Amino acid sequence: MKPIQLFIVTAAVTGVLTLTACTHMISRESSLPSWHPESLAAGRVDCSECHEDRVKGVLKPYAAFSHTPVFVRDHRYYAGQDDRLCASCHKRSFCYDCHANELEIKPSIMHGDRPDRQLVHRGDYLTRHQIDGRIDPTSCFRCHGRTNNEQCVACHR
Repeated sequence: MKPIQLFIVTAAVTGVLTLTACTHMISRESSLPSWHPESLAAGRVDCSECHEDRVKGVLKPYAAFSHTPVFVRDHRYYAGQDDRLCASCHKRSFCYDCHANELEIKPSIMHGDRPDRQLVHRGDYLTRHQIDGRIDPTSCFRCHGRTNNEQCVACHR
């Protein structure tokens, strides 16, 4: 290969490599792992809301997040609006701990230290309670009363 041809090939390869490296460095998406919600990529959330160390990506301790008994009771509203919010920290298998069809939540046994241990029914009971209600309506009345119960009236008007 002649010196001029070698120079042209070397310059072309160097240019392509430089362009590739620069494009990768200015790409905003390259710095965010795929499990972060789109709102993070759009720059609408501060990393320090979840992370102690932004450079290393170290998460804050679990206790720093607001998972109070009220949140646990009402989390279906948040998850129903956008399940990516939960997915930014939790895998789907986390949901199956309580929302599996085969298991019943026994608050005193299953995850006894969690704030949702006060729940009487398993996690997916709201969608399945009509079966028990048809088989034996008096089983509902034992705890919820016969009429004007706030929990029942919210859906059954």
